[in-house]
Amino acid sequence: MAPRAPAPPRAPSPPVPTAAVSKKNFTIAPWLGENDGEKVILYAPSGMGKTTLASMAPSPVFIGLDDGGRRIRNPKTGEPVDVVQDVETYADVRAVLQSDILLNHQTVVIDTVTVLQDLTIPHMLQYIPHEKGHYVKRLEDYGFGKGYTHMYELMMAVLADLDRLVRRGKNILLLCQFRGAVRGNPSGEDYVKAGPALYPGSKKDVANIQAKYCEWADHIFRIDWENATVTDGKIAPVSTRMVRTHPDATFEAKSRGTLFADYPAVTFSEPSDGSLWRILFGGE
Repeated sequence: MAPRAPAPPRAPSPPVPTAAVSKKNFTIAPWLGENDGEKVILYAPSGMGKTTLASMAPSPVFIGLDDGGRRIRNPKTGEPVDVVQDVETYADVRAVLQSDILLNHQTVVIDTVTVLQDLTIPHMLQYIPHEKGHYVKRLEDYGFGKGYTHMYELMMAVLADLDRLVRRGKNILLLCQFRGAVRGNPSGEDYVKAGPALYPGSKKDVANIQAKYCEWADHIFRIDWENATVTDGKIAPVSTRMVRTHPDATFEAKSRGTLFADYPAVTFSEPSDGSLWRILFGGE
């Protein structure tokens, strides 16, 4: 392990340069975002086809943080996916996102953001000291909830990197595992809601990574089984998959705009079924 970096001194926040801001020439124009990329979260349990579906997005390049994509081939072309080599740490991911290596591809895929969140822990243990100046060995050693606050801040920095790519016209596709999380319900009992496997915060902290990423995304899609039914506690055998684009009280999903207004679910009946991307991006 590389030696830990010394903790930098905390500098006071500089005053807001109001005089400089007042000299900026502001203009008004239609808010179209025509040259921006799409911001997509795709989540599902392991083995449901997240990476396979992502391989059919427009000109994808993968930041592969687990080894699930190494056996994946684009079902339409039979070709392996392009991946950035030697990405192993949280710092590696940030460096890649800030580099020019991704610019020849239309879609940047992080596979998976759930693993990226896990990689923040060794990063903070190496580089972020306790508020008293010493380094710690476990997340809990920062104090109650403080380790998760560091995790939240590190994951928010990734969103800033991704937004810069979106403004350069790159589509961002974040693959996540599936997780149920308890949701507070001011009108009644709390309940469990399925969503991307990211830290959901707690009633005593505000470090809700899952909520922030869901707010950030233009589209949240869930791969699910088609028309699965439960009778007497047993689920009926179902083999056909679909992609849900509209939420209900039990799971997260959304789509900004009207593209999916008439498509609460999109077919994903076989590995080569790229219907989701045809609706979102056009083309064949």
